[in-house]
Amino acid sequence: MMEERLKRLRKAMDHGSFNQMPFTEEKKQMIKRGIENSKGNDHDILLHILQLLVDEKTGHELLNNLRSRGINQYEERHGFLYAALHKMEQDKLLDSFWKREEKNYKLSSRGRKVLQSLEEGKSVKNLSFQVLLEGE
Repeated sequence: MMEERLKRLRKAMDHGSFNQMPFTEEKKQMIKRGIENSKGNDHDILLHILQLLVDEKTGHELLNNLRSRGINQYEERHGFLYAALHKMEQDKLLDSFWKREEKNYKLSSRGRKVLQSLEEGKSVKNLSFQVLLEGE
């Protein structure tokens, strides 16, 4: 599956503004390592998000709190975090409400159970950024 992603990336690069940039084997491996490394952090990042949302927060506050915990992989991609929050909301892990023209998020009772399971080291089926964004 990862090889297919790299092929699609190469095709996009060949037809886009990066068509003059060589796509060497070294660059392929660097991208592959980056994808693999980010997967390993999914569990930790989701755990941090759930822990932070025990108390209500806006998306911006959540992003700042993640940054203060040293999680900055998604700092440049705010849309990614909001997409994950939206999916978690759809999956009934979060409750959301509007307050002073800002959307706030807080763990639902289901989200608290999932957080407790994660903190106890239990695996939670289908809970990762990959799954959240791809809807698997």
